[in-house]
Amino acid sequence: MNVALIIADDWSPLAACYENPIVQTPHTDRLAARSTVFTRAFCTTPSCAASRASILTGMYSHRHRQYGHSHGPHHFRTRDDARTLPAILNEAGMQSALVGKTHIAPESAYPFTIWPDQPAQPRQLFSNDYLRAGTVDALKMLGAKPFYLHVASGNPHRVGGTFDPAVCADEYKDIDVTYDPAEVIVPDYFPDTPAVRQDLADYYKFVTRFDHNVGMVLEELERAGRIEDTMIILLSDHGMPFPGAKASPFEAGHHCPLIIAHPDGTGAGQTCDALVNWCDILPTALEAMEVPEALRPDLSGESLMPLLRDAKSPWRDLTFYSHSFHEVTNYFPYRIARGNRYKYVRCLAPQLPMPLGTDLFDSPTYKEIQRTGGSPQRTLDRMTYHCPEAFFDLEKDPNETTNLIDDPELQPLIKDYRDRLTALRKADGDVWLEVDHQEGRIAGHR
Repeated sequence: MNVALIIADDWSPLAACYENPIVQTPHTDRLAARSTVFTRAFCTTPSCAASRASILTGMYSHRHRQYGHSHGPHHFRTRDDARTLPAILNEAGMQSALVGKTHIAPESAYPFTIWPDQPAQPRQLFSNDYLRAGTVDALKMLGAKPFYLHVASGNPHRVGGTFDPAVCADEYKDIDVTYDPAEVIVPDYFPDTPAVRQDLADYYKFVTRFDHNVGMVLEELERAGRIEDTMIILLSDHGMPFPGAKASPFEAGHHCPLIIAHPDGTGAGQTCDALVNWCDILPTALEAMEVPEALRPDLSGESLMPLLRDAKSPWRDLTFYSHSFHEVTNYFPYRIARGNRYKYVRCLAPQLPMPLGTDLFDSPTYKEIQRTGGSPQRTLDRMTYHCPEAFFDLEKDPNETTNLIDDPELQPLIKDYRDRLTALRKADGDVWLEVDHQEGRIAGHR
């Protein structure tokens, strides 16, 4: 079969199918009704470029080495010898197309059959018309052969520090939804103020715009006669563009939507609670497209196809996160082992306050956090400063307020999480193990 992956920019699991009754996402919800909806899907790094590289390499960022943003002065690059999804498909004699936002580099490491010319104005990446034109052209050029189609929207990213309604306003004027700030759901870790509510209401508008991007791709696949033989994967690069979410170790930065629709109806209507992450996307696509085993590289993830066939299939009891940079000025490396209930965090530069991306720093919500000191569930200090090690009970403490790292009863479990995370990092050659070595936490990693 073919695979079409639709990726949002900064979308947390906000949709009716994710139990948010306010935000309107009719196209997403219709797709979810014939899909497997994953409730515990996580990006491995909550930063745009590094996360997209993980999706297309099947590796954690400390392994593929595109540690942060690829554009402009940031200039991070995927390792030259990485076997990316489009490269593997080329070896298999299959085609691939990228439409919309790229945010990966170098181009030579991602040899899509069709690579888009980036628009003169970056704001065009928010345009449904621009994405539609690229999708139509790509489907025509791909023709009747098997393909991987990657459609990347700019929605619902901030425009500067805000969600500027003037962006593509004429295009969306007949379908835009204006949300009442009084009705939005304010997460516990934000101060509940009018400015924060308005910021969230504006974000909801951009989430609904992304939903129209989803509807457009599905419409064009159907118009091209390819909807019946194409698996749809709908996800986001990472969580919402708010302080304490995007580019942070908190769950709101890593927890993402993931919806997969199999063309023959496998998994339709089921919900899956397995711990999955973005390293699992590439092996899923390779299995779906029946790429020969001999061409499949050694990957950090596993195919999700067994979970589509049965959401209760045996699965891992831990998933991992690995983050180093967002922008080049946002250095805040950490590694995380996340289980069904508990979460172990290893912060590799705890002497530094956690820096914010420029869009987060300029946001109305951050200004309110500065003004108010944050919320009782997450103060400004808690958001900014992190311990070298932390252990959280996400069942009792979903906002990660109480560090249990010294709890005597939890020491065997903490050691297990720590050891398994260290084993992963050693297997992947994580260069940040030097920090652990110099701190006396490990020996002999060289």
